[in-house]
Amino acid sequence: MSDTPYPLRTERLLVRLPREDDVDVLTAYRNDPEVARLQDWELPYPRERAEQLVAAHADRDDVVPGEGTQLAVERDGQLVGDIYVGLDEHRGIAEIGFTLAREHQRQGYAVEAVSAVVDDLVDRLGVHRVVGELSPENLASARLLERLGMTFEHLAEKSFWWRGAWDDNLYYSMSADERRAWRDRPATPPDRVRLVELTHENFRDYGRLLTHRSQERFVATVRRSYADALFPEPEDGHPVVPVLGGIEADGEPVGFLMWADAVNAGTPEPYLWRFLVDRWHQGRGIGSRALGLWLDDLRAAGHAAVVTSWVQAPGGPEPFYLGAGFELTGELDDGEAVARLRLQG
Repeated sequence: MSDTPYPLRTERLLVRLPREDDVDVLTAYRNDPEVARLQDWELPYPRERAEQLVAAHADRDDVVPGEGTQLAVERDGQLVGDIYVGLDEHRGIAEIGFTLAREHQRQGYAVEAVSAVVDDLVDRLGVHRVVGELSPENLASARLLERLGMTFEHLAEKSFWWRGAWDDNLYYSMSADERRAWRDRPATPPDRVRLVELTHENFRDYGRLLTHRSQERFVATVRRSYADALFPEPEDGHPVVPVLGGIEADGEPVGFLMWADAVNAGTPEPYLWRFLVDRWHQGRGIGSRALGLWLDDLRAAGHAAVVTSWVQAPGGPEPFYLGAGFELTGELDDGEAVARLRLQG
């Protein structure tokens, strides 16, 4: 094993081995019911257990193959959370886990610290596979794993004994090559975004696009949309006529949209049925530009307004659509909030 990087510094944080002066803070946030709600330790979490954890790391200065290692995450001299690394004895596979005190959540600390640790595992220690396990209810952790570049691997039903019952378990993973590719993916706005017609020549390329798994609660996959377009359900007695399009950025397929043609469907306004950007290209401003192009086309065609709907839940698309000018109507359609955007006047 090469020289340890710990303490490992990031832009805002220090990742290090735990110390005796961490015990009180560690005990406090691990006894917070909200923090512990989907973690694997039992409550109450005794101070003695925190002391034992710290003592087990007293002679370490690095992660240890074949054993679990707990790393402390510090901000401005204050313990804000910890990271678990389970490195197998061959140093090839590493399992990661993470915990943040409640008052330090939603500030990007976890992804910043875990990203640095994962990069060290891959680049310095030569780990070739990184995995994470979590409860299907732990959406915040799933989104963090996805931000690292990890993908959903499988759901193991009733496979994890947790607080007196068998629970389902989600598995995420990525290879070292996938992590490097994720770090090197385009992160800046593309020079050109355009909408393209789907044809027999390109529909397979767009069918391979995927959102993050956690986003599938809000938008169906492209392939599911293909099936829905082939067998659309009538709306208020009128046939729904879907129009499918691709989103291209600098010549590369990056997104998909599908809408119901108001004129042919007998409805008063076009309905934005599906809209997504592939996970590798999110955060580049592509969605806003593509939506703007589509709305411009509808204006040019003389449409006065457009409607859509979405699931209202954390991590959903509501901020995006409200930011684009959609206004909630107060109606619900199959449990989704309906919104409308005026295009003329």
